[in-house]
Amino acid sequence: MRRLFGLLGVAISVVLLFTSCLKGNDDTDLTPYNDTAITAFTLGTLNQYLHTTSSTGADSTYKKTLTGSDYNFTIDQLKREIYNPDSLPAGTDVKHVICTISSYNGGAVYYESLTNPDSLYYYSSSDSIDFSQPRKVRIYAYNGANYSTYTIRINVHQQDGDKFSWNKMSQYSDVAQEDLNTIQARREMAQAAGLKQYIGRSTTEFYALDNNNNLMVSSDNGQTWTKEELDNDAKLLPTENISCTYYNYSTYNDIDYVLMIGTRNAETYPQDKTMQIWHKLVDFSATSQPSIWAYMEVADNNSTQYLPIMQSPSVFMYAEKLLCIGLYEGKIKVYESLDGGITWNESSIMTIPEELQTGNPVVTLLDRDNYIWVEQPATGQLWRGRLNKLGWDE
Repeated sequence: MRRLFGLLGVAISVVLLFTSCLKGNDDTDLTPYNDTAITAFTLGTLNQYLHTTSSTGADSTYKKTLTGSDYNFTIDQLKREIYNPDSLPAGTDVKHVICTISSYNGGAVYYESLTNPDSLYYYSSSDSIDFSQPRKVRIYAYNGANYSTYTIRINVHQQDGDKFSWNKMSQYSDVAQEDLNTIQARREMAQAAGLKQYIGRSTTEFYALDNNNNLMVSSDNGQTWTKEELDNDAKLLPTENISCTYYNYSTYNDIDYVLMIGTRNAETYPQDKTMQIWHKLVDFSATSQPSIWAYMEVADNNSTQYLPIMQSPSVFMYAEKLLCIGLYEGKIKVYESLDGGITWNESSIMTIPEELQTGNPVVTLLDRDNYIWVEQPATGQLWRGRLNKLGWDE
């Protein structure tokens, strides 16, 4: 049970405690320590309360537990401050915290009352403490007179890390504009080489279509181009609404997974109901082996988990998922894939601002700051969004 002490009571109890500890079994006097410090601070199990909405629209709250020891705390001995650089997830209950406080030479630990700093509580590792605001903690030395005061602050994110936040913008940021300029320069590079369309890149290669819709590759920054090898009929290559992305493949730092999506001419191939998807592994290690593009055919039994034909799609890796944004049946849709583009479902992490649902296509850019930019040329709208945990604003 917690015990509340006045300052006089604390001083007397500390002196009595330490005096008894300064006698050995043979009544030999021991030297009292004057130094004080907190040497470690660790959280116990924490409760996190999350909100969810059912399929009927009803709101509810559920609880999950967090392992507090997973969150490291910094102890600034000069400023006497203790805090966690990586904030706890939003919804974490810090009003009822079990923690472990270790002190130098076993100094006694007390913490100040929230309402009266002259009143102190004796710290016990079994009692919960309210850390909803910074708390001051005193460490008393063995001599019973010296003490140090630390301020402990437990930081908690105010945003849900798995929520996607959108803001309407008047112009691109400097970083996004630089990325757009780079893409435009590559398009001009492909045109200068007599190619029809720049498609995308990997770490070491550029890709484009020539005027005969052959897939071309350059390994020297667009200086020379050669025809790519395919594992299937070249007629299955997309020729319109093409988007391409790449990302590091599994744990191999020198292998890229490249994904290309797009459509074929609707008049020539009216039977197409899904996007044409191809992929390639690019090995740029010292012992690299050439690879070819592989066609990803939709399985006959896959009646729902496919990427439908979209207008002006953009595909990219985001928060460990492949996302594809494009116009489908008059709505801007977001699809996601967790298996490298084999199966697709409507995204669970991202919805498009309602103002963009005008039936017009959009142009999408993922910049280096993890912002997704969505521009709708027909309406002049420009929006920027980011998953909270990929760049906390608060």
